[in-house]
Amino acid sequence: MNNRLFLTRAAMHAGLLLLLVSCTQISQPTTSATPTVDSAHLTAFAQPYPPLPTPTASPTPLGGASAKLGPVPQDCPPGPTPQSIDGAFGPVVGVSPVWAGNFIGPHATLAWYPPVTSAIHNQYGWPHKLLWVVEDNVKGFVTIHGANLRDGSPLRPDAEQEAATSTPTTLVLDPQDPNLINHADQWAEFPGSLTIPKAGCYYLIATWPGGSWRITFAAGVVPSNG
Repeated sequence: MNNRLFLTRAAMHAGLLLLLVSCTQISQPTTSATPTVDSAHLTAFAQPYPPLPTPTASPTPLGGASAKLGPVPQDCPPGPTPQSIDGAFGPVVGVSPVWAGNFIGPHATLAWYPPVTSAIHNQYGWPHKLLWVVEDNVKGFVTIHGANLRDGSPLRPDAEQEAATSTPTTLVLDPQDPNLINHADQWAEFPGSLTIPKAGCYYLIATWPGGSWRITFAAGVVPSNG
């Protein structure tokens, strides 16, 4: 009798145990494989909407359209004093037989006045009218170039009827050019300009067969007269 009761209870316990294990397995969360993400859709989702336009590079004037020419510096090495060599044109700087006109003194200065600096500004800086004068006894080419004394920024000299070998930063003149228009007395004249990239202290070098000179000058804005 006792054995039968024991077996009955053992069977009941085993049944309860199986039921408990079955319920535990059912209640456990199911797992699934990691979902596959389409990288193209993910990239598209990460982009701002609407899409921003791709910036394109475009050339701008030196220093930007709003660049301002600074004042004439006061700490440049003193340049030569402009002098008169012929009444046909104003004071010049240089040494015979090559001269450059349109500098002001007392020491060589290339000056701009505030009202015109914005209007003449271009992608290379600020041009200033200059007159290059060469004595017509020079047999060969005259070469002119220069740069900023502090950072080496090049000057850009140019002239009417300049030689074909001229470059944007080196001016070449031929006083013996038979087609030269501005030729009077002993002078070969080349109206032109000199462009500076910014206000500062500069040097200018002229060379010709058998000689050369080097001057320094200051360049920038000066106060308007009145």
